[in-house]
Amino acid sequence: MTAAPPAGLLPTRIKLAHGLGSVALGVKEAGLTTFFMIYYNQVLGFDPRIVSLVLIGAMFVDGLADPLIGRLTDATRTRLGRRLPWLYGAAVPMAIAWTLLWLSPDIATHSTLGLALNLIAVRILVSACEIPSISLVAELTHDYDERTALMRYRFLFGWLGGLLATALAYGYFLKSDDPGQNGLLDPSGYAAFGLFGAVLILVSTLGSAAGQHRRIMTLPPRPPVQRHGLAMLADIALAFRNPAFLALTSGALFLVTGYATMIASVNYMMLYVWQLSDAQLAWYPAGLAIAVFGAFFAVGRAHRRFGKRDTAVGAILFSGAVGFLPYAARNLGWWAELGGWPSMILLLVFMTVSLLGFVVATISASSMVAEIVEAHEVEHGTRIEGVFFAGYLMTQKFGQALGIFLVGELVVFAGLGDRVRPEDLAPGTATALAWAFAGAMVLISIIAALLLRRYTIDRAGHEARLAALASTRREGPTP
Repeated sequence: MTAAPPAGLLPTRIKLAHGLGSVALGVKEAGLTTFFMIYYNQVLGFDPRIVSLVLIGAMFVDGLADPLIGRLTDATRTRLGRRLPWLYGAAVPMAIAWTLLWLSPDIATHSTLGLALNLIAVRILVSACEIPSISLVAELTHDYDERTALMRYRFLFGWLGGLLATALAYGYFLKSDDPGQNGLLDPSGYAAFGLFGAVLILVSTLGSAAGQHRRIMTLPPRPPVQRHGLAMLADIALAFRNPAFLALTSGALFLVTGYATMIASVNYMMLYVWQLSDAQLAWYPAGLAIAVFGAFFAVGRAHRRFGKRDTAVGAILFSGAVGFLPYAARNLGWWAELGGWPSMILLLVFMTVSLLGFVVATISASSMVAEIVEAHEVEHGTRIEGVFFAGYLMTQKFGQALGIFLVGELVVFAGLGDRVRPEDLAPGTATALAWAFAGAMVLISIIAALLLRRYTIDRAGHEARLAALASTRREGPTP
């Protein structure tokens, strides 16, 4: 039986340092879900199906590697503490790989295989930082609400990192000086965007590791974990047989699919469906920021009142309903004139409220992983935080892959081939694209909610398991 994680409130500085570690993930998500597709498709001229297949293939390779990375981080025992050596070791290679992905439009002359390998390297290196970092949630505290607090800070910093990159992309790096040219379709700013992201990734990852270093070194010692392949595979298989984990990951698969579909399609929707200008696009990150900060302050209160599962279920259904309304109003002729500022402001309000629901649901679902750790420990006597969090991240990546696949199909359905300008889109195509997108989002939200309802661990059950574990530790390990 392992030693208990520390009890009581965590210092704010630890929460801040822990949250800082998610900035790299936020930058990666902002780049790959918001700008990668339109950059390689509409700017560099890659077939959208090739771009989506490369993204999906990289996600699947990365996802399959996640449980192995998680199991290896569970077994890591060094003088630098557990988990942290992964953050120190992967930060520099991760920043270099990210820079290369956006280095120059000349990459269009490279092979698809080279692009795929670069993308796989980025994703695996980010996982090598994110998995040990997020696994610390279950090690730093066993308190139900403090784990929510850690997740709130993780998502706040992750979103802020992504928002900063996104805001500078729209407002600076990808903003065209020519009023007749849309900056998203100009290749000149993408290299600087990539370099800025690399610096942000490097500084935040190393800063997070250093900020938590002393605290990690004081955690109770844990017994060695078998490192050989059969033990690793057995632990991974055991984790994926856990009923609560299966319920959570199946629901999270569709939750993340909906989020990835929304984010990956946002530039296409704003350009081709809503006909927004560069100046109007620059306001989009402001809506994201409001949604993120709103979720940060709302989710803790919602968990205390409704619990994590019911908060996630309610939030995702609310998000799907709100997100559907502007597309239905547009297509039915109940919307303001497209391209105007009233249209843009209304759209931003609906998008912000819908996104707030998505963020609350995502924080809630991610926080639910930590309670599965103790449920597994009660039943099997071992803690494998890394495996559970890695398995959850693997599911998220499969959801992202599915979302990007859906966006690729939407792009093909709309006939958005090589460098299609909004004014050149065939009449009626934007309306069909809007119905297809909005309908898919509603369906995905309903499926996610139904699957998350199957998760059964609540606050009372978690506290009962903590009491049972505390009693077992006092009595000593069973021979």
